[in-house]
Amino acid sequence: MKTVRKILRIQSQQKVEVMDITSEVNDIVTRSGIKEGIALVFPHHTSMAVYVSDSDRSLTSDMVDLLEKLVPKNAPYRHDSADPKRNAHAHLKTNLLGHHILLPVTDGKLDLGMYQTIYCAEFDGQRPKEIMIKICGE
Repeated sequence: MKTVRKILRIQSQQKVEVMDITSEVNDIVTRSGIKEGIALVFPHHTSMAVYVSDSDRSLTSDMVDLLEKLVPKNAPYRHDSADPKRNAHAHLKTNLLGHHILLPVTDGKLDLGMYQTIYCAEFDGQRPKEIMIKICGE
């Protein structure tokens, strides 16, 4: 079995931002040379989530709004009294959404459904971050 590890470097323009990273991940998978296997998309940060959803951007906005209602930024979180970054809300939103994903690779590319899009949700952004992509297969 062959494995390939690449780092996708990103920086959001907003503190909270959801970015479509489908083409970047698919490019990494295609260049890996692996035809059949799996791709792990794993952020190296605990305030960032990666998930698959519908390609309709209005749903992305709805997701951000829902998470803000469930985990408001200025609630009295215990973590915020211990951490000067005061970003407990970002960690909690990531945990609710899901930190990383595992995707199928078929014929050398991501095997996504017609409307499936890979999103990176940043909840404590505006600084450089990285997402590790690890492709395993033959």
